[in-house]
Amino acid sequence: MNADRALRESYNEWRRLSEAEGDAICAGNWMLVFACQGALRRLQPLITHRKGEAWQEWARTGLNCQEKEKELSQIVTSLIELERRNRCLLETRRRAAQTELARLDEAGLALRRIQHSYAAAPAASPSSRI
Repeated sequence: MNADRALRESYNEWRRLSEAEGDAICAGNWMLVFACQGALRRLQPLITHRKGEAWQEWARTGLNCQEKEKELSQIVTSLIELERRNRCLLETRRRAAQTELARLDEAGLALRRIQHSYAAAPAASPSSRI
């Protein structure tokens, strides 16, 4: 496989993982989100390495490196947009979780007040039942 093709396949893998991450965020599948993020972290050094190899290949074969870089830049820009979308999805889920947590905290506080009011009520004396 040539270096240019290997680099493009790495970018395709980045896209696949980012799309899977976005789907997992929407589904609340946090284990899959974590797995995708780990795979993306491991993919980055490979992309850097393959990009260097591709540059050498382009120069060796007489291709216009700046033109090839411009093509790849468009690919990377679309991938960065996917990452931004995923970050926004995560932020939306985080805000929703914080809102739910605040609601549950309020409900817990209300329950404690009710429990306290019942615990503080005086017990009826045996003579008052007659």
